[in-house]
Amino acid sequence: MLMYEINMTDIKETKTQNPLLRKAHEEIVRCQVERFRNSYRQYFEREDTEKLVAFFFERIYDLEAQDTIIHSAINTYSKVKNHLSEHTRDNLDNLIVLNQLTHVLDKRMSKLLLKHGWKEGDKLSQEEYFKLFTELGLEAERREQLASSIKCMLVSYHIAHRPFNDTLLKAAKGFAIVFGVSSLYNFIEEGYIATRMVKTDVFDKFIETVTETEMGYLERAFGG
Repeated sequence: MLMYEINMTDIKETKTQNPLLRKAHEEIVRCQVERFRNSYRQYFEREDTEKLVAFFFERIYDLEAQDTIIHSAINTYSKVKNHLSEHTRDNLDNLIVLNQLTHVLDKRMSKLLLKHGWKEGDKLSQEEYFKLFTELGLEAERREQLASSIKCMLVSYHIAHRPFNDTLLKAAKGFAIVFGVSSLYNFIEEGYIATRMVKTDVFDKFIETVTETEMGYLERAFGG
């Protein structure tokens, strides 16, 4: 069940109807990704983990990716989800929830940024971003976002390392083409590919680092 529903008007507003809001949204995303790159620099610089962090800390937050996933979820996914395997359905559900929730939170931060008088071209510092993050509040939603992010990483990793994974992915790809959900499949496949080179001990340490770092950020914003 999707916790946060986005309708087509929400997406159109950020993409076409309000260019300044879209630009503010882009700046929020840029600043967020900058924080991730600073916090997880060692993983961005490792050959075996660079695709993993690029997917979960850049691709997930990319506005075009958000738009594509949400469009597909609204237009096609609900019609075919019952035909998918349990593992594939669970992973897609997780990714869609994460994208929808990220879209909502980033959009609300963008509106708050405009209320503070932001102009196109202004570059947010990490300190200014954190103040907005804290002022917006929505602690429960932020904790849900973190939980969804970690769940997506775990599920993608375990599916990518299952026996006969390549055969299963090829079958799923054919299904996706037939049912018109290729954009969703391609997105989830990126997550699988991103984890294949990562050994279990490295991945476990990565998840531990992410959990500790992001929980610390939330506690600094909202208290323990």
